[in-house]
Amino acid sequence: MNFATIKTKLLHHLLLIIVLLGFILIFAKSFLIPLAYSLLIAIVIYPVCKFLESKKINRLISIFIPLIFVCILFAGLIFLLSYEVNLIANKWPLLQEKIYPLVEQIQNFLHKKFGWTSDEQALWIKDGLERLSQNAGQIIQETSKATFETFVTLIIIPIYISLILIYRGKIVDLLAALSTEQYKAKIPLIINETIQMFSKFIRGMVIVYIIVGLLNTIGLWIIGVENPLIYGMLTAIMTIIPYFGIIISALLPITITWLSTGTLWQPIGVIGVFSIVQYLEANLIFPYIVGKHVNLNTFVSILAIFIGGLIWGVAGMILFLPLIAVFRIFADHFPELKHWSEFLKK
Repeated sequence: MNFATIKTKLLHHLLLIIVLLGFILIFAKSFLIPLAYSLLIAIVIYPVCKFLESKKINRLISIFIPLIFVCILFAGLIFLLSYEVNLIANKWPLLQEKIYPLVEQIQNFLHKKFGWTSDEQALWIKDGLERLSQNAGQIIQETSKATFETFVTLIIIPIYISLILIYRGKIVDLLAALSTEQYKAKIPLIINETIQMFSKFIRGMVIVYIIVGLLNTIGLWIIGVENPLIYGMLTAIMTIIPYFGIIISALLPITITWLSTGTLWQPIGVIGVFSIVQYLEANLIFPYIVGKHVNLNTFVSILAIFIGGLIWGVAGMILFLPLIAVFRIFADHFPELKHWSEFLKK
């Protein structure tokens, strides 16, 4: 068997592994996403647990204390989101007063510009509503499914975190048992570097949220929105909650601005500011800042976020970066993978 044949077989095996891995990540994402989040949080709070245990505090209590703090933090975010929804709901009567004249202006514009009569516009809206109603069942089903999955995830993640921290010794022993004698001694070192990397990842995330908040603030200040710092920072923080966080937090300044000014250009400006900042955050700020903290180059960081988004959605955009960084740490300690480590590093 010549060298070219061996190389071709290795390439085929590599492609097969990539395809199988992609299939597993997509097929089992309902299980893997909560597990990945749990592993991330467990590693971040592990030093706190270890510190409390060193003070002769029971292991279960040492796990319970930081876990409760994390739960309170996320409960506070959900409460803040609910508060914003309530504020927007209270403004609804005033919004209706603004919407009706706006609808009339749009109708007049369409009639003058394109010759659409009120009857033709009403018929077009009716057709649109009928098409929407035909898909209403599917929309409700998908929304219910997403809500249920989110609810289950919020319940199961603390359970996973607790179990990972309780049985962390057994997990380390298993990793050591699966390793060859040559690499057994490196397992504690790899785990310690992984813990440090996840801590750096969280610090990088915090820096990203601060930068995004400041950019939001500057943009809102430029277009003349009142209280730009509050709205800018609030919207940045609420991006932690996928989809709903950014949408509802953006709706609040849009609504307040529209009611206070009576013009459309400022609300449109608010949408523009948040859209531009979110684009910069996803494609430049997050890959560069977080990639730098976890020692990944910007190209690999952008690639990880893009592929993560394709496979796991928003969760993948967050989780794939630290997962690739963990692989980079392993590659550092295995000579066979050294070329991968050099490629991934910044």
